[in-house]
Amino acid sequence: MQFSPSRITQMGDWLFEVKMVRALKTSHFGEPYSSVAMMTINGEQAYIDTQMSRADAEFSRQDFTTFYRFCQEMELSQVHYDKVRQGIRIPRIVDISPSNRSAKIKLVK
Repeated sequence: MQFSPSRITQMGDWLFEVKMVRALKTSHFGEPYSSVAMMTINGEQAYIDTQMSRADAEFSRQDFTTFYRFCQEMELSQVHYDKVRQGIRIPRIVDISPSNRSAKIKLVK
């Protein structure tokens, strides 16, 4: 499923702003998922409030890259989350660089 996320959408006299996101790790919506995460967006910063996986599913480097790309698409500057290692909570802040997707290739003669 591919889409272009927009944080603000207008319908009629209402503006809808995306403030919370639930992410499910599954290949198709409605099927069982192996991980779930809740993300709150405040201004240009995202906070991953919850991230849970089944015992046999770890949060991989590829998973991190997917979250990073999502934050770029939402035009965020930072993401905050807690990493737990050996039962110790370690707060992390990751700076998000702007996406280069808007850069257009120009062909010249």
